[in-house]
Amino acid sequence: MIRVCQVLHGIVGGGSEQVVLNYCSRMHDIHFDLLYQYEPNPQILERFREAGINCIQIPDKVHHPLKHLWTMFRIFRNGNYDVVHSHLDWFMNSYVCFLAMLAGVKKRIAHHHQAYTVSQPSRSGCNVTPDLFRGGIAYSIKTTLCSVMRIPCKLFATHWLACGEAAAINGWGANTVKTGKVTILPNAIDPERFKFCESVRREIRVKYGITDDDFVIGHVGRFFPEKNHKFIVELFSEYSQNHSNCKLLLVGNGPLQTEIQNQVKQKGIEGRVIFAGLQKDVVGFYSAMDVLLLPSTREAFPMTLIEAQYTGLPCIVSSAVPKETAITDCVFQLPIENAKPWCEMLSSLNLAVDRRNPQIKSERFDIWKCYGMLESLYQVV
Repeated sequence: MIRVCQVLHGIVGGGSEQVVLNYCSRMHDIHFDLLYQYEPNPQILERFREAGINCIQIPDKVHHPLKHLWTMFRIFRNGNYDVVHSHLDWFMNSYVCFLAMLAGVKKRIAHHHQAYTVSQPSRSGCNVTPDLFRGGIAYSIKTTLCSVMRIPCKLFATHWLACGEAAAINGWGANTVKTGKVTILPNAIDPERFKFCESVRREIRVKYGITDDDFVIGHVGRFFPEKNHKFIVELFSEYSQNHSNCKLLLVGNGPLQTEIQNQVKQKGIEGRVIFAGLQKDVVGFYSAMDVLLLPSTREAFPMTLIEAQYTGLPCIVSSAVPKETAITDCVFQLPIENAKPWCEMLSSLNLAVDRRNPQIKSERFDIWKCYGMLESLYQVV
């Protein structure tokens, strides 16, 4: 049996983890181990175990760097792995692949899931992807740094993957992508799981005190700066001044949650904002919503957007969201310079959407049509 070791930062409900779970849970003839560093969320960890994936926690690289490296190397050396598949970002896949190479693992996959820089920021500030640096000179420094950091990844990894075109260009370089050396592996989902369900919609709304007449504006994502929760609260506060029957439903957790909760209190909208927390399964929450907001400051490939579209949910997203992820006609892209256009879009949103039959224009994110690509990569010697 082929043995594969997946490497993640943690098991806390992030997109990379969901990608691993979606793909690996369908490959029953392959043994999977998964290395992670940080304290896991028990609910998410249980989902991996239910899928038959053996999860191993190792010392984290921040507090125990030497022990982290030695433990990882020892596991690679003793695990008889055919493949090591690393999902770390900001080019940290390089050290994982290096340790795997030293341990004698022949197939080493570096998988890029983020897009830290795609195009140079415009003077107007539109379509900017703010992250580690800002401004013209800083942008040049960042671009150079990315180019340098790609070198060890390319040296130590035998296969180069990315979740989308933006992540591929950022992780491996535009010229490398053009030559076809990078495999784009979509962040695919199971469409059957994300079908709209009226009974689940009603159940969740009742649980959180949402009436049938309430217009529910939703967001699914970790409370991290790039998800832009401050912007969501700002625009909802403005929108709710003229719309009494609306609620904001926030699904997820993270380090900025307390800060966002304080912002909600300062705005005086506590009674209209629901913090649902991290959920083991978010499927039903899409059914409970009426529109999804995704005002991310940077986004390589938002699985949330794909999932929402399969439930027939209209989505308003930022200009940082890759256009390739719009697989229905119900995705509307806006800049995040101010909240007013978003409020106007919400006010004018009057779509006759058949939630039970979303008009999906592409099947490229259907896991049943995608997982064979990765399975073949694992199997080919």
